[in-house]
Amino acid sequence: MQIKKYLIYIILLLYLACGILTIWYYDGTGDAGDSMLHYLFARYALQHPGNFFDHWAKPVFVLLSSPFAQFGFNGMKLFNLVVTATALYITYLSCNLLKIKNAEVVALLMIFAPYAYAQTFSGLTEPLFALFLITGIYLVLKQKPLSAAIVISFMPFVRSEGLMILVIFALYFVVRKKWKCLLFLLCGHVLYSIAGFFIHHDFLWVFSKIPYTRLSSAYGSGNALHFVTQLMYVAGVPVYILFWLGIVSYISLWIRKKEKMISENTLLVMGCAVTFIFAHSLFWALGIFNSMGLKRVLIGILPLIAIISLQGFNFITEQKSIHRNLKSVIQLLIVIFICLFPFTKNPAALNFKKDLSLDESQKCAREVTKFVTSNFRTIGKLYYSYPYFSETFGIDYFDKTKHLELKTGNLDELCRGDLIIWDDWFALHTSGTTTSSIEQIPGIGKIVEFSVDGRVNVFILYRYD
Repeated sequence: MQIKKYLIYIILLLYLACGILTIWYYDGTGDAGDSMLHYLFARYALQHPGNFFDHWAKPVFVLLSSPFAQFGFNGMKLFNLVVTATALYITYLSCNLLKIKNAEVVALLMIFAPYAYAQTFSGLTEPLFALFLITGIYLVLKQKPLSAAIVISFMPFVRSEGLMILVIFALYFVVRKKWKCLLFLLCGHVLYSIAGFFIHHDFLWVFSKIPYTRLSSAYGSGNALHFVTQLMYVAGVPVYILFWLGIVSYISLWIRKKEKMISENTLLVMGCAVTFIFAHSLFWALGIFNSMGLKRVLIGILPLIAIISLQGFNFITEQKSIHRNLKSVIQLLIVIFICLFPFTKNPAALNFKKDLSLDESQKCAREVTKFVTSNFRTIGKLYYSYPYFSETFGIDYFDKTKHLELKTGNLDELCRGDLIIWDDWFALHTSGTTTSSIEQIPGIGKIVEFSVDGRVNVFILYRYD
């Protein structure tokens, strides 16, 4: 059984190797919107220090990812790969501390979650949120509550949901009578309030600049069970089934009056996971806090989902009535199912070409860039809202002498030779600029239209003369 001692390290090395190959062979960015914008904030943070204190961009994420982003988008992918690998290992250690059998399996439950794997190779903040969350829980399990409180205190600056995690940990510390820890939960806000004052000239910017503090959403609302069902597409069918079996297992222990088997630490894991899913379900159902109903937010609690799923795995395979040899066979079959599922044709599985490559709009954006560079010797400012153009043109997104967002107010600054690239999503829905409002500007001339996949006017190029 010597190999079992090193199994987690073998799994991690294989995961890192596969991740590096994925970065090498696939050019995807996760998405063309938030993923790209987070990358751009980190990429140009050294030139624009205010990026380190932008609430939307997430200050801690920008701080930690910026060195990697200097090497381009592949550097950002590598950052999230390292972050996820670290989260895998800490989740494994946490399972050992929770005394959950077959702790190595938890790494497989995380690695072979199809959508979560694909989104690792992006500029999104969810992987880092997952790392901070499981690190906080691990430190609690290691009986280092003050260190845990400090780590958790910075979570609101990784993702805004960190506020709800902070509240859960505060309740945990109250129950455990760890009064000093409550003060240490303020570390993140105190530090960033002071540091960000020199940018925002407001000590309360950590509250006043939160972009989601509104009891409405521009994206509407949806079904209250949306995130419950979407979890299957994030984690995959095997993990989804095991997750609910894990929930059933814990409920069963409680009903059978075996409360001692459900420690306060286990309840902390359950509390964070259930509260997170419930809160996002509520936000989406009520259409508040600018919720978009994006399933990717569940990646932020993937370590907890994996821990609960491991309990479900053991609920099936660790029954005393099962013969040892049969148990090994069942465990092997389930592990094979977990590992093979992402490669099946199931809608919740992984489509490598689609999920890990540039989407059609991004490919079209490259064609737009080629057209512009081939047909215009001199270019003034570029007006666009589609973030990926900063990558194709190699333009500092925040340099207002070269680029301005396609907003009505900015169009008042048009100069001779400036180009406008309108797109049918970001310019229209995010910046609120229509083609008619552009074409009404005297001196504007339409150059060419680009479309893809049957869509009309994906991009329209204008020139101001």
